[in-house]
Parts: sequence; structure tokens; C-alpha cells
Amino acid sequence: MTLFRTAHPVEIQTNPIPAEIQEEIEAFEGEVQRLNAGEVSSDIFKPFRLQHGIYGQRQPGVQMVRIKIPFGGLTANQSRRIAELADTYATGVGHVTTRQDIQLHFVQLKDVGTIMRGLAEVGLTTREACANTVRNVTACHLAGVCQGEIFDVTPYAKTVALHLLRNPLNQSLPRKFKIAFSGCRHDCALTPIHDIGLLAARREDGVIGFRMSVGGGLGAAPRIGQVLREFVPMDELIPTIEAIIKVFDTLGNRKNRNKARMKFVIEKLGFQEFTRRWEEAYIALGHTRPNQGPIKLLQHQDEPVPLLMPASTKGAIVGMDGGNGDGNENGAQQESLYQMWKRTNVVQQKQPGYAAAVIKLQMGDITADQMFFVADLAESYSNGNLRTTINQNLILRWIPESRLEDFHAELVQHGLADPGAELVEDIIACPGTDTCGLGITSSKGLARAMAEIFPPGRVPEDLKGVSVKISGCHNSCAQHHIATIGLHGVGKRVGEHVAPHYELHLGGQVNGTAKIGQMTVKLPAKNVPAAISHLLTMYRRDRQVGERLPAFLTRAGKAKLKEELISYTIVPTFEEDPSYFYDWEGEEEFILEDLGPGECAGGALEMIDNRILEAEQELYQARLLAEKHQYSVAVNKAYRAVLAGAKALLVTEGIDPVTDAETISEFDRRLAEKGIVPASYRNLGAQIGDLGPKDTTPEFAQSKIAFARGFVEICRTATEQVGKDLKLAQAGKAEEANKTAPAPEEARTAPQPAAGVTVFDLRGVMCPLNYVKTKLKLEMMETGERLEVWLDAGDPIKNVPMSLRNDGHKVLAEEPLEPDAAHFKVLVEKVDG
Repeated sequence: MTLFRTAHPVEIQTNPIPAEIQEEIEAFEGEVQRLNAGEVSSDIFKPFRLQHGIYGQRQPGVQMVRIKIPFGGLTANQSRRIAELADTYATGVGHVTTRQDIQLHFVQLKDVGTIMRGLAEVGLTTREACANTVRNVTACHLAGVCQGEIFDVTPYAKTVALHLLRNPLNQSLPRKFKIAFSGCRHDCALTPIHDIGLLAARREDGVIGFRMSVGGGLGAAPRIGQVLREFVPMDELIPTIEAIIKVFDTLGNRKNRNKARMKFVIEKLGFQEFTRRWEEAYIALGHTRPNQGPIKLLQHQDEPVPLLMPASTKGAIVGMDGGNGDGNENGAQQESLYQMWKRTNVVQQKQPGYAAAVIKLQMGDITADQMFFVADLAESYSNGNLRTTINQNLILRWIPESRLEDFHAELVQHGLADPGAELVEDIIACPGTDTCGLGITSSKGLARAMAEIFPPGRVPEDLKGVSVKISGCHNSCAQHHIATIGLHGVGKRVGEHVAPHYELHLGGQVNGTAKIGQMTVKLPAKNVPAAISHLLTMYRRDRQVGERLPAFLTRAGKAKLKEELISYTIVPTFEEDPSYFYDWEGEEEFILEDLGPGECAGGALEMIDNRILEAEQELYQARLLAEKHQYSVAVNKAYRAVLAGAKALLVTEGIDPVTDAETISEFDRRLAEKGIVPASYRNLGAQIGDLGPKDTTPEFAQSKIAFARGFVEICRTATEQVGKDLKLAQAGKAEEANKTAPAPEEARTAPQPAAGVTVFDLRGVMCPLNYVKTKLKLEMMETGERLEVWLDAGDPIKNVPMSLRNDGHKVLAEEPLEPDAAHFKVLVEKVDG
């Protein structure tokens, strides 16, 4: 009796489920029953659920099932089973991820065990696709057929992936752990952004191995990996990986999830000490013993289909990144749809007579019917295998070149023949607010809105090698940090409303010298397509001969790019244009849902960034007004820019001035005297007090605009060095100013503090300034001293204690200050970081 409702003419071949895996699935179902019976809480069940690859969605009551696909390798038989499960238990759609997994969404928890069995019958699993484990091991989708590869990394990726699956070594790591394999210098698997990156290498004596980098990662604190071993012999591959995981497991931060990845271990120890610890672990695990045997490789059956006629090297295919390059811009004969698809989606294999064809999926989505169809294609035109790619597509290899046109014709019939696969028009986007519980913005909606800028198959040659990646939050699931044009979603309050925005990252790359893109400007979601279009116009206007976009972005620099785009950052009020307060494809006004406690330091950094942006917007308007001979108003705008810059720096002091006079006096007293700004910007009140006469000359206006520009640049430079410790770099040693943050002005009836404990009354102080004030107060105290902080209910009591814990302090108690729980008291013990 079948468990599934979808009928397909090709029967799915299944194998008996091994007893230990059957037991694992039954254990999962047992815990689901206990959850439903109220015998276990959802918080206790959550880590167990994640360990098995089941992730909660933002929609209550449904789950996302993540299917782990090592190196992206699937058989047609496995594809049919995934299609069957998607149609029966999910939405009828599968989603290919940037880690080569396939996800099913809107699954009922009661059906998960059945899905696990269906996968196990065809050799697939969800185990360890989520949680604090080694995630899916990725590899280049052209491994084994790439013309430039040193060797095929497929069997090594498969061996490592299955060696670590269910391995006791990595069942409860401090945080997730990612591994990738690439076979050539183009590094299609993006090894520098992984915890362990393995790039194929060959020594001068011909022996093959891997160049190993460690400590890469994206998210809120992106890092490029560092080379641990220039050459890892094959027999030392798994021992080396095990020793690295052991160091991470031992030394990773288990208290602060935000600093738990291996990159932070390396940052804390220093790379030299990390290397020493790895060497110790390598020896302690017994890997230097003489009885260590050679690596036992797991092979992946990927044999070619026979060619009907001898292969010819004439008229060789050069597709995708090596395409003919002109996009028919020079008046050549119009390409047919097949020719365009062949130019952009097809790659000639190193094996003569064969080609690999990429099937472009719209942001990784593929229907169950399409999955069935692709499985049939894999058996009809290839060897029954296919692979997922890290750019959210599918690829079929070993297609005889003589059959490509017929292959394309079949793709057309099923809506899978879009050109531009793996190129700039193939925009990468995570699920965003469609399903993800952490998503802030609709990344997929924005990607669809940008399609007009990058028309499939018709993007000009000068954007060859460019990438666009969009994440719905800072976690970088779409890998926006390494894109030429990267975007991540945020929200920004404008008056009483919140508008969806995107932080724009420019110039990221992995090929060649890996580099994290520079966060350049925050754009309202509605303006992103126009801003990107303007950026490309600027590039074509100002580029040097032969200069590609990545090189242009580096040469232009952040300041110039930001100045060019600043006009796109301006948001009208809700009354002036409410459309700015709706996300792409959103039918309701944008809101930031309560996603749990926030981190106050992050809120303070955002507050700083917003004020620097405000200063730059005022400067932009000052310049425009001066050009229109409105000198008095231009000078006033320059004045506002100075005040906004000063207020940005004052956030680090826990101060949010209400009046201009207060801003100026607090800046002079708290910051100027410390040497944070050069002497020429001290005594700020005297310097900007004359920035507003009604009748002024062009020369006076330009001088004041120049003063404001210089001051804002100083403020921007200072704030760019600020980390989550919220400390400004000092230009010189100066006396500390005003160590005690002032209490709120309004008088209150003060409850009695605990005996011998310092009380800090922050009732009425909003986030994140309440946290900044507490942080500054604790800095003036000795280790072990206790501070009782009085906070408002709501966000303050949710966020401040968590942020203090993240800083390493001990939060000893949290309890209501009054019977009505309108205020709370938090007892904190200072701990040196």
C-alpha cells in the first residue's frame, strides 16, 4: 500500500530502511507524540527537532523540512521521491538552497516521520541539516566534468559528508559548522566563506591534495577564512577535519550564540594559537599513529551515456561565463531562444562530445511536476543523475552535444528553459518573509522587481562575472556579503510607521582574492531597483577603458558611491507616499514582527548608522540648494548635518539630546575634550553658531558646507571603527568625561534598593540608550560589584538583560519593581570580559 497520492508512470525504487535509521525515525515520532500530549515543552523539543533537519516557519503550526544532499548529487529515483513527498505533504514545490539542499515548506509535524521514511527508502535524510552540527557538505556542481579542475572532488566530498553524518564528534557543537570542496581556481563552491574550505591542489611531484582554509563565515560578522594548511595529503584529510572540529567543540562559545561560530574562536585565540591547538588535537585523537590507514573513498556512480557518433572538437560549445560575450549587441543576426539558452546555460565538458546544461529555477523553486519531468530527462538524455547548485539551480551533465536542441525543446514545454543560469540575471534570494521566521523583508519580491534591470539572456557583456544576492535579514542565507551587489533586509522607523529597507553591500567576491562587500548605504525597499539602475549608469559613465564593475566599485570607493546614491535613501512621510511603507508584493503595511529579544548593542549601532545617514542626507540637500543659489537654506542644512553627526557620536555615551544647544554642549563636554575629533572641530558651538544668517554669500555658504562635510567625514570615520563594545577610538589620551550617565529628569518615587547595591534608575529611558548607559556604568565598577538597574516593562526588560549576558556579565535576578509590573529591577554582577 502506497503512502503517497501522486501517480507517476515510473515506479520509484526503494530499499529497506536500516534498523538504526528506522529506530531514529520512531524516536522522533515518539517525541512528537509527547509534545502533543504536553509531556515535553516546545522549547525542549526544538533542539531535537532541529537536529533532525526540521525547522519552524514564521507561520505557526507548520514546519520546513530540509533534505540534506551532499555535494548536490541526486539520482532520478531520489528526485521522484522528493517530488512525491512535496506534492503529498507540502505545497507541491521544492526549494533548492545555497547549500545544495532541497526544502519542503508548510509541512504538518504529524507527517514528518512519514517523510523521513520516504526519504530513507531512497538513501536520503534530513538528519543534521539544521542545528549545531556539520551542515550539508557542498561542492562545485561541475566537479568531474570541469575543464579547469585539478581533479574530481566528488568522492572526497561524499566521503567526508557521510563520515561526519551521525558522528558523535559533531552532535552538539557550539554552533553550526560548514564545509565546502572546490576543484579549480574559480572556486565555484566558495571555500573561503566556510568553517573549513578545501580547494584542490597538486604538488610539484604530482601528488594531489587540498589547500585548507578555516574560520570563514558570513552572517552579522562576516569573515574570510585563513589558510591552515597549504597542502593536506588525502590520507590526512579526515583526521585534519576531525581535529579542527574537536578544537571548535572544546573552545567554542556556548554562552553567547552570537559569538559561537568557529571564526570567533580563531579571533579570540589568534591564528597562531588556534593552529597550535589544532596540532595538539590532531595528536590527541591518535592521528599520528603509524597504524592510521589510507582514506577509504566512497565512489559516486556517474558514468557517461554512450555517444551515437564520434565526438568532434569543431564548433565547440563555450557557454555561460565563457559565452560569445556580445549578447548580440552589435547588430548581429538575432539569436533564437535555443541559441540564447545554449550560450548562457550550457558548458562543454572536459570529456569530448558531452555538455552540462543548467536548468534555471526562479529563486530555487521547482514544482513537483517539474521535478518528475527533470528526473525523466536525466534518464532520457543523461545517465540518470543530476545535481543541485549553490546558486539554487539544477544541472544535468553527460548530455550528448548532438541532443542539446531536443533537450531544450522539452524544457520549453515545461517552463524550464529560461536563459541566464548562474549569471548576473540569475538573482539569488532566500525565502525571506515568505516562510522564514527570521526574515524581515520579502527578498523574493525584490528579486522579481529587479528582473527588468537584468533581463534573462540579454544582460550586456560589461556585467559578465557580476552577481546579485538578496537576503531577507543579516544572516546572509543568500550570501549577500560576497556578491558584487548584495542586499540584506532591515526595517527603519519613520515617524509612527516602519518602512522596509535594504543595506546595500558592494564589491564582494570569492574568485581571486576573497573579499567581503562594503556596506555602503541603506535604501528604502521601493527605491532599490532605481538605485541599482543608477549605480550601473554611473559605472558606464565613469569607468575606465576595460574596467569591470567590481574593479570600478573598488576604485570609486564607499564615499563616492554613497554620495551618488544618497538621493535614493530619502523616504517621504506616510502621509506623502504610503507606498514606501509596503514591502514588495505586500498587501498590508510593513511591520517588524516580534521576533524575540533583540540585541541592544546592535540597536545602538543601527542608531549610529541612521544618524550618520541623516547627516549625509542633509549634506546632499545642502549641496543641491547651494547649486540653486538658495544659500541661506543650504547653510541651515549644513548646520543640521553637523548636529546629526554629533548626535551619532553621542549614542556611544548613552545620550540622546533633545535640543540643538544640548547636542552642542554635550558633544564639547563629553567627546571633544577626549580627543575623539581633531582640535579644529572642538568648541563646536562657537564654530557653527553663525550658520544661519538670512542673507549670505556664495563664498560663506561654500565655506560652511565644507566645514560640515569635513565634520561629518570625521564622525563617519569614527563610527566605522565602532564595534559592539560601542567604544570610539581616541585621537589622544584625555581625561574621562562625565563617567556617570545622568538619570532621567522627571522626579519619581524611588523604591528601596537592595542593601549595599548601587541603583541605576533608567525608567523612562528607551532602547538602546538604556543599555548603553548601563554598559558605561558597569565600566566604572570593579569586577564582582553589583548594580541594580531599574527598567520599563516591554522591550527594555526583554532586551537589556539579554545584551548584558551577551557581554559576559552575570544577571542574577529580574523581578517587578512594583505590583503592577510597569517597571522591573535587574541585578547585575560585573564580570571582566
